[in-house]
Amino acid sequence: MGFGRLGAQGVPGEVALIATLDQIAQVTAPYNTPQARFSRNLLYLTRSPDGYTLMRDCGIRLDRRKITAWLAGERAPTPQQQARLEEAFRRLRRRNMRPSLTHRLNADGGTRVEIYPADQDDVEPQHQRTARWRHKNIYRWDPIVAAWSRSDLQDLSHQWRYVITELGSDWRRYEHVTHLGFWA
Repeated sequence: MGFGRLGAQGVPGEVALIATLDQIAQVTAPYNTPQARFSRNLLYLTRSPDGYTLMRDCGIRLDRRKITAWLAGERAPTPQQQARLEEAFRRLRRRNMRPSLTHRLNADGGTRVEIYPADQDDVEPQHQRTARWRHKNIYRWDPIVAAWSRSDLQDLSHQWRYVITELGSDWRRYEHVTHLGFWA
């Protein structure tokens, strides 16, 4: 039986890990308008040769006139172009933040992570499993942050499983979570 068939709600741990690391590294910083977010992404990408390379890798071909017109608001990118720019921004930001984020999370002997299990409010009482929030100190973040910076979901899944197996015999209850809290 698959996760959620009885009404439990949550996301795979590796997806929550990506979201939390993105938040810490300000990859998904909130902006008031989509235009402000778009401008931030475009400016960040156009400030380095790596940004242009990543935009090309994501299928975006830009010249200076188009960039100037987009930033001035004279022209607007298509939704597909905006999605590709967002993906290129995420890749570049994650790659640029990897060293400092690794250092920050490894500092002072590691970082404590609070793991909140899947929400079982909609599950019938006879099918609910007791799962309380847990905490785990992660002492070596290098492989986790490396997988995150590469957007390697398979490796992150492997790293997450390694983290939760150290929780003891009930580790499978934490494959899906509602939230991860970092003391970083």
